[in-house]
Amino acid sequence: MLTNRLLILCTAVCVSDVAMAQGESIRALSARPGVDKGMQKADLNTHFNYLVQPQVIPLRDDFSIDRTRKRWAQVGDPDVTLSETMYRLEVNGVSTPDMVYATDTTFIYTIDLQDPPVTTRQALDMVTVTLRDLSTYPPTSNDVDAWPAYNVYDTLQNPPNDTIWMSSPALIQDSLLVYDVAAAGGTYTTDGVPGPLILWEDDDVYVNGTYPVDPPTIGVATFDGLARTGHPYNFEQYTAYGIADHLTSVPIDLAYPPGDSIYLSFFYQTQGLSGDAFVQPQDSLVLEFYAPLEDAWVRVWRTPYTATQPFKQVMVPILQDRFLKNGFRMRFLNYATLSGSFDHWHLDYVRLGAQRTYDDTTLVDVAYTYPESSLLNTYTSVPFNKFEQAPASVMAAEVELTQRNLDENDRFITYGMEVARTDGSGLEGFTNGTNTSGNASSSFIGTHPVNSAPNNFVYDPGTATTSAFWEVKFWTNATPDINRYNDTTRFVQEVSNYYAFDDGSAEMGYGLNAAGGKLAYRFDLLGGDSLRAVRMYFNPIANQPPLSAPTDGSFLITIWRSLDPEVIQHQNFSFSSPQYRQDGLNHFVEYALDSAIYVEGTIYVGWTQTNDANMNLGFDRNRDTRSRIFYRTGGSWINTAFNGSLMMRPVFVAAEDPFVGIEAPTATDALLLYPNPANDSFRMRLATGAGAVVQCLDATGRVVLQERSSADQVIHTGSLSEGIYLVRVTDERGGVIGQSRLSIHH
Repeated sequence: MLTNRLLILCTAVCVSDVAMAQGESIRALSARPGVDKGMQKADLNTHFNYLVQPQVIPLRDDFSIDRTRKRWAQVGDPDVTLSETMYRLEVNGVSTPDMVYATDTTFIYTIDLQDPPVTTRQALDMVTVTLRDLSTYPPTSNDVDAWPAYNVYDTLQNPPNDTIWMSSPALIQDSLLVYDVAAAGGTYTTDGVPGPLILWEDDDVYVNGTYPVDPPTIGVATFDGLARTGHPYNFEQYTAYGIADHLTSVPIDLAYPPGDSIYLSFFYQTQGLSGDAFVQPQDSLVLEFYAPLEDAWVRVWRTPYTATQPFKQVMVPILQDRFLKNGFRMRFLNYATLSGSFDHWHLDYVRLGAQRTYDDTTLVDVAYTYPESSLLNTYTSVPFNKFEQAPASVMAAEVELTQRNLDENDRFITYGMEVARTDGSGLEGFTNGTNTSGNASSSFIGTHPVNSAPNNFVYDPGTATTSAFWEVKFWTNATPDINRYNDTTRFVQEVSNYYAFDDGSAEMGYGLNAAGGKLAYRFDLLGGDSLRAVRMYFNPIANQPPLSAPTDGSFLITIWRSLDPEVIQHQNFSFSSPQYRQDGLNHFVEYALDSAIYVEGTIYVGWTQTNDANMNLGFDRNRDTRSRIFYRTGGSWINTAFNGSLMMRPVFVAAEDPFVGIEAPTATDALLLYPNPANDSFRMRLATGAGAVVQCLDATGRVVLQERSSADQVIHTGSLSEGIYLVRVTDERGGVIGQSRLSIHH
C-alpha cells in the first residue's frame, strides 16, 4: 500500500489543473465532502451567534483532529436559545410588528361635494424612521423621512373618513431573530494541561488527511476556492477571484510583555495532491493579527502560490504591544479563484507560545503522516458472501504505514494495531514493531503484520450474516511526545455487497472529452455473482467555457467480459447523467443496471458516453490501481496515464444493503409505448403537460427524432433504421418525466 502512495507522490508535481493524455484528463476538484446538516437551509430572518470559550497559551493544533467550530445550528437544537428580536423599522425607540411607511408624502384629501366638487389636500405628518439593514449582523442603520402608508379621504357630506392603504408601501416591518448557540464542549490537552477543544471559530477550511504531499503529521487544514458547504463560492462566474476561506482563532489571552518572546509558528504547502498547478501571481496565503483595542485586523505575513514543494515552517514573532492584549486573535485566509477548488494551501502544526526563540523549530513528536483505509488484500472492500467463503485469502499479509520523528534526537518507538467490531466486542491487539535508533528528524516505514506471522489475523465473519463492520486503530508510542492526538489513525472496514479499490476520498476529478468515449475499470471477482448496479462519485467541476457543463454529460453503463477482443456483456438502454450529491461525505450515487446480470472471472465496469462533456468522476490519488483503468476515445483501448483509483464500485445482489441514507437517482415514470416492437409508427401513454417534448435516441445517445408531445399522438418511425431506441419525454424545462425502450422492425 505504501509503494502505491509513494509512486503517486513522486508524480504529484507533474499534474496540472487539467492534465491531458490523449482524450483523458484529471482536474482539480470543484467540491469536497460537505456536512449533512449543512444542506438544511435556515430561515432568511435568522442569525446565530456562535459562542466560544477563550483560550490561553501555549496553543497547538496539528489538525489530526478537527478543532473548528461547526456552524450548522438550527432553531430547535438543544444548545440554541433566542436572545433578541431585532426590527427593521423603529420610530421614537419603538417597534411594532405592523409598522409600514411610505417614503413619499401622503395626504388627507378633503372633498366638498358642491357643484362643482372641490378637493383640497394637506400632507400627513412626517416621521423619522430608523431603518435597519437586517441582511448584515450587526445590522447597520440610518434615519429616513417617512409618512403613513395610506391616504385619507374626507367627504364633507358623507362622514366618516375613508382610509385607503397603499398596496405596496416602500417600508415594511421585518424582523431578525437572533439566537445564541452555546459554546461547544470537549477538551484538548496541551503540555499536560486541558483546555477548550475549539480553537477556530469558523469552519471554512477542510480538515483532512489525504490532500497533502508528505505532511509533518497526519491531518492538515486545506484552503481553496470552496465555501464551507464544500461547493464553490462563485460557481456561475468561472474567472471569479478574491478572498476565499478564513481560519480565525477564538479570542486568546495574550496580555504579556514583549520581553516574554512570543512566537507563532506553522507549516504550509501549496497544491499538494488536490490543487491545481496553474500558478497565478495574485494567489496567496495570508496571516493577519487582531488588535483588540483598535478593533482592527493587521496583515503580518503573506506568501504567493507556487508549484508543490515540501512543507515549510514559518516563525512569526509577536512584538507589537497592540497585539499583546487579552482578546487577541489570529486568522489565515487565502486569495483564490472562487469558481472551484483550484488553489490549494495546506496548513499544519500551528503553535503559539511564550519563551520561544527564532530557531525554536524542533517538535518533540512522533506521529503518523497518512490515514489507512483497509486491511484487505488488493481491494478496500469486497462482498460479504465472497469474503466469508475464504477470509484468509482476502486479508492482506501486512500493511505499511509511514511514521515521522520530528525530534532532532532518536526516539524509542513502539507501534501496533487494535481491531474490534464497531460495537466494541471481539477486541484484538498487536504490538507490531519497534524503532530504536537512526530515526531522528526522519520518516520510516512501519510494517504491521496482518494475515502473517506472528499475528495471523483474519476478520471473523461468523458474527454476521450479510455485512460486517470492524473498527481498526493503528497506534504508535514514544516518550517524550508532546502530542498524543496524532499517534493513532482509525478507519472502519466494511464488507457488504460491493468491490472497491478507492479509499473513499477524491483528490481529483477524472474524465474523457470525446463523444463515444469508453471508460473500463477491471475487477477480478472472487467468484460468480449477480451484478445489479454501479456506485460512482462525480464531482461538479466547472468545465471552462465553452466546454459543456458536467451535468450535460450522458452515458450508458457498460459491462465488458474482455477488452481485447472487445466483448460487451451488458449495456444499459437507459441513459444516465452525473448526479452531484451535496449531502455528506463520500457522495456515491447508485446507478442501477436495467436488469441484474450474472458475472464471473474478470469483468470491466464502466460507461460509454454519448457526448464530449467531461463528467469528472472522483479520482483517488492515494491508492494506485492505474494498471486496471482503461479508456478508448479512438481506435484502441489505452491504459490510463494517471496514477490513482477511480471512485467506481460494482454492487451485487445481497439480502441486505447497508447503503442507507443515500438515494439512487430519481426514477422516471413508466412510459407505455405501443405497438412495441413498432414498424412505421407508435403511440405512447403518459400524462404530459404543455411544452413536453418526445425524443428518440439511438444507442450512442444521438437524438434521431424529436417533436412536441400531444394527446393521442402518433409518432412516425419509418425513417429510422431497425434497432433498439430509447424514447424519452421531457418537460418544458428539459427534465425527464418518462422514458422506455422501443424496438423497431420494418
